[in-house]
Amino acid sequence: HTAGGFSLYFKSFPRKTDLHLIKMIFFFLFFKSLCFFLFFLLAVVYDFRNKSLPRYLIQIFFIVGIPFFLFSEWHYFFRSSFSFTLPFLYSFYPLFFSIFMLAFTKWSKGALGEGDAYFLLCSSLYMNYMSFFFFFLSALLSSAIVSILLFLLNRKKKKRMNELSFPFIPCFIPGALYLFIQIFSA
Repeated sequence: HTAGGFSLYFKSFPRKTDLHLIKMIFFFLFFKSLCFFLFFLLAVVYDFRNKSLPRYLIQIFFIVGIPFFLFSEWHYFFRSSFSFTLPFLYSFYPLFFSIFMLAFTKWSKGALGEGDAYFLLCSSLYMNYMSFFFFFLSALLSSAIVSILLFLLNRKKKKRMNELSFPFIPCFIPGALYLFIQIFSA
């Protein structure tokens, strides 16, 4: 009886090709995280200094992000029978939301910067829908807190509020730190 259980253990143990595939996926996901956090750090620095993002930065990380997005969808396309399931559709929500935010920048006349919308579009290629919406909502909460603090400080100094603005991308820092900790603590 023990020999049978012992052999079952080795039958379920991953083969060498499976381990190779697991290593490839791990390094791919590690590289994806590394690329995103590099993009994030550069975007924060540029937005904080200039309140804008250079076009080449957005273009590079958008092009690099497309294979990551497609790779995250590969298991839906290579199943025996493809169907439009809810998880498949959920994976496109961040992309559609980012495109909507890009259109919103045109309509809002500066309420949300165009660079911020492009930042969201690039970020949507690197994250799943839950991480993306957490990332976005944490930035909204952070920007609300910063806005209230700036309002209180300027009210105390009796400055005009119309001319006050601050970069939005640094408000993503708390969400990015949380996601960074989650990636490397698992």
